[in-house]
Amino acid sequence: MWGLGWGVLLAGLSLLAAAPALAAAFTDPATGFAVEPPKSFTVRPVKSPTYDIAVRINSLTGTPPLGPGTNYLCQIGYKAAPANAALSQEEINLSVQRPEWVENVAAALSRSFDITGKGTFWLDGATGVELVGTPKDMTAASAIFISLIDTPTGRTTLNCATRPDAMAAALNVFRLIRAGITLPADPR
Repeated sequence: MWGLGWGVLLAGLSLLAAAPALAAAFTDPATGFAVEPPKSFTVRPVKSPTYDIAVRINSLTGTPPLGPGTNYLCQIGYKAAPANAALSQEEINLSVQRPEWVENVAAALSRSFDITGKGTFWLDGATGVELVGTPKDMTAASAIFISLIDTPTGRTTLNCATRPDAMAAALNVFRLIRAGITLPADPR
């Protein structure tokens, strides 16, 4: 009887050890960049040609739903920007808070999306830009939620996608995911 009990216990522990998708948080020890999503979400590191460090977020419950043709709900990436090192966080924040900065970012996105929301937010001492868009071609596209945060070390970007009809209900969830981001530390 003990043999069977230990076998079942060991098999269960093996399954838990082999389940990286159930990780509760991600931290990059070299930069301090971290992501701790809400409890009903998973985070997993991924390779990205766009970012130095990237993770993907998915829901354990299926809510919000994935956008058409996607296999993850959100991606958060960090890209170092050595040119930013000459600026203080305060200088970057002042630039980002200018309406023309937000408008320029929105204009770039408006080629493919109708911008339905834009503004700034505060995270970890940095001012970021938030954009919400619905696809101009609704046949097979996702609605998007994007957050850009510039710091003296680089840019952190959150991209989330869901079905266009689910975006209104997903906004607060995407903001909660964003609140779980710890920006890379400034080594100064």
